[in-house]
Parts: sequence; C-alpha cells; structure tokens
Amino acid sequence: MINVICISNFDELESIKENVLKLGYKFKHKPYINVEFVSLSVESLRYIEESNVCIFQSKNAAMSVENYRSSFNDLIDYFAVGIYTARSVEKSIQFNCRYPKNNYSSNDLIKEYEFNSIEGKKIVILKGEGGLTTLRESLQEKNIVNEIITYKRIINKNIISDNDFDNNSKNVIISMSRDALKTLYINHYEIIESRDALLIIPSERFLDDKIKIFKEVYTLKSSEYKNEILSIIQSYNE
Repeated sequence: MINVICISNFDELESIKENVLKLGYKFKHKPYINVEFVSLSVESLRYIEESNVCIFQSKNAAMSVENYRSSFNDLIDYFAVGIYTARSVEKSIQFNCRYPKNNYSSNDLIKEYEFNSIEGKKIVILKGEGGLTTLRESLQEKNIVNEIITYKRIINKNIISDNDFDNNSKNVIISMSRDALKTLYINHYEIIESRDALLIIPSERFLDDKIKIFKEVYTLKSSEYKNEILSIIQSYNE
C-alpha cells in the first residue's frame, strides 16, 4: 500500500489526488505553509510601472499580482527564478518571462542572464516576506532596486502528526516548497528516518544532508510533472 502525503500547494494537486485515490492508495494533503497576499501600495505600483526589469522570486509572488495586471507593461523585461514561477507569471499577468534553463535558483538566474553586468536600470523584485536577498544584493550597486513584499507565509507546524505516517505502507512525501520541507525535517525527523519513505521534490536546490533520512529521493525531471509524479508513486509500489 502507498500512503501519499503532500505538504505543499501546487498546480495539478487535485488531479494527482484524484488519480492516486483511483489507484486505491491513500492521499493526505497537509500543507505546512499558507499564503496571505499583501495589498500593494500606490508607491509599490508606481515602482512596477516605472521599472525596466521585473523579477519574480517565487510562484506565490507571481500569483499575488494577478489583480494588478494593469501596472505591468510590455516595456518591462520579466524574469523568474525557475520554470514554475515563470509559468505562473505568464498566467497571472500575460507577459513572457525568462528563467534559468537548468538549475532553478537566484544564483542561476544571475549567472545565466549576466545580472552582474546590468547597470542604470530601475528594477523591482517581487517576493515574500523573509525571502532571500541574493538578487537585490547582486543588482543594487549599479541599479535602482526596489524589493516589494507581495505575500506573507503563515506556517502551521502542527498540521502533520506522527500518525500521518503509515507504518504498514510505503510513505511518499511530495514537497514543492523548500520551506515546507525544512519544517517537516524539524518536526518529524525521527519518524521519517524509521519509515520506508520516498521524497519527491522539484529541484536539486532542495537537496541537503537532511534528505538522507528518506529511503529514496526523486527530483522531477519534467515541468509537466503530473504524469511523472503518478509514475513514481506507482513504481514505488512494485
């Protein structure tokens, strides 16, 4: 038997859940992190409207500005830290968005598009409260950079209990959020280490020493991840 525990929110979640249940497996959606969008000030909207470059630091940042579509225009160059974020940008504000083609991270975005050579631009970085400052630090010396907080993360560390991990099943953890994965480590390290558990993550940037508590770790290879996730789960049951 397979016991799937999804600890984050992402596209195709409901479809994956439906298919997992059809296969006769268990599925639990236990998102550690809820997102609260922030109303953007007149000043923040002006920064966006006057910018030359707009960088989305996360998928949630892209989703949070859907109601501010009129503040974005086709004279702005749009960038995102990864393909999932870029797709959310294109869906949210209907502009093409560039992203690093291999590894998805701030540093890879900086390297691939030579951000260190950009100068004299007005740049806005859309991010969540407490998000990384790597992009700002890379760009602020030669440009006018404004970081705009578009959402807050609210962590519910008690949403998962040890009982959610089934001792009589193979446990599959799906995490599309690095913050959610870190919270899982902190709260359930010992129980995961003692179980037959597989972790599914979207990027190699999630990898660190703590992941060794899982029996197997699978990094998604395709941006069309629904079928890939279902295939991984079925293979794990064989």
